[in-house]
Amino acid sequence: MDELKVEVVEVKKCGARHRVGDTFYVRGEGILEFPEGKRFCMYALNSLIPFLSSKQRERQLSADDWVTSYEELCCPDPNGIVFRITRC
Repeated sequence: MDELKVEVVEVKKCGARHRVGDTFYVRGEGILEFPEGKRFCMYALNSLIPFLSSKQRERQLSADDWVTSYEELCCPDPNGIVFRITRC
């Protein structure tokens, strides 16, 4: 399974005070790694979780699978945060 970097790339507004450049990582079998002293909004995290395991297996999917067509996701608030998911 691929390791992923999840990074904040846009902030419209955010009650959790996330900033552009904030990151966390998905390691191995679904381990979330946050930089020391950082926190993460549970609502935003909850919206990302269903997609992260698919993105970890993206190279195993067929080229026309919809998972391969996105790199960015937003938190549940449409005026909130945009995250970019990339392989490490």
